[in-house]
Amino acid sequence: MEKQILQYTLKQYVRGELSEENSRAFLSHIKSGKDRLLILELIQEMLDDPIEQHLLERPELLALLDHTWEQIHFQINKPKVRSIWSWKRISAIAAILIGVLLVGRWLFVATTSTVPQAHVREEISPGKQSATLTLANGTQIHLHETQDGQIVEESGIKISKTQDGQLIYEVVQHTLGAVGQNTLSTTKGETYRIKLPDGTHVWLNAASSISYPVRFANEGTRTVQLMGEAYFEVAKDPKHPFIVQTKDQQVEVLGTHFNVNSYADEPAIQTTLLEGRVQVSSHNQKLQLFPGQQSTLTANGVLRSKQIDATPIIAWTNNEFMFDGDDIESVMRKIERWYNVDVIYQGKKTTEKFGGGISRFDNVQKVLNLLEKTGAVHFKIDGKTLYVLP
Repeated sequence: MEKQILQYTLKQYVRGELSEENSRAFLSHIKSGKDRLLILELIQEMLDDPIEQHLLERPELLALLDHTWEQIHFQINKPKVRSIWSWKRISAIAAILIGVLLVGRWLFVATTSTVPQAHVREEISPGKQSATLTLANGTQIHLHETQDGQIVEESGIKISKTQDGQLIYEVVQHTLGAVGQNTLSTTKGETYRIKLPDGTHVWLNAASSISYPVRFANEGTRTVQLMGEAYFEVAKDPKHPFIVQTKDQQVEVLGTHFNVNSYADEPAIQTTLLEGRVQVSSHNQKLQLFPGQQSTLTANGVLRSKQIDATPIIAWTNNEFMFDGDDIESVMRKIERWYNVDVIYQGKKTTEKFGGGISRFDNVQKVLNLLEKTGAVHFKIDGKTLYVLP
């Protein structure tokens, strides 16, 4: 029973699931020397290998352990903000940290050694709220260069820009005749929000575009075309289904919250449902999604669905990177779009999976440093090119 309790507590500690109070009590118990041999046995079972004494004396490892200590307690105090760490590695490192404590090293004071950091130049900046609006007559309006307030009135629709970076369409006069199309587009390093004429809210991610009618009133459906990624909160209108068209896929809804990722460089088109119900179709295939489900349209045209945690999927709408078992290519595609850099791989790509989160407005150096501290990857910067190394 005592071994089972210690094993359970150790696993909770390593995963950062213990409260701060219980963590301190657990570590105090370890420091006391009680159950020392039993705890060492449990650590070695967790690592699958015995802890070698000479490894515990290496200054660079001690520096890494010290940083790990800070990260674990940061997670305990602020559970909603997770640093980018490989969970397999953080488990091993945290267990070794306990091993260090057992042989007499107490790491509350930082060592003089430092963990090597990625060299990054200051010209690589986070993205910003900006986009380009293309009107039906071909006129382009660069929204970051325009003043807040009304921009233009077109076909009885007033188009305004708000101070918090949102484009709003308001019906001021019902008119007949041809319906023009507008397009809102972002480049790498840009994001923007828009309120469509029907009241639907759309968050547009970097390197994306959405085309839509200036007004939906005379249309049988509310149809928009998407390239890239967007999150939708669709205004309810049972008489006029809302349709999102992407390459090879169509999503039909009446009123719901969902995310569509249709970047050309992604291996599949993913539609994630948070609220309501949608129908996803591609060629002769159809799927109905319920909240907490995600459909995937693969490159070879297969449409399937699965249960998922939607939180990491829509983290970008809250200006966060959040990874949940993502491989290095998936992580770097997000970084490439947001920081507007070119990514080149050199040597063998790591197969490590990454989990955790960080603000998208943090300097890219901070993001790269956290990725490097997993021990699975290294970076080199040359201008706006980011080299990914083993």
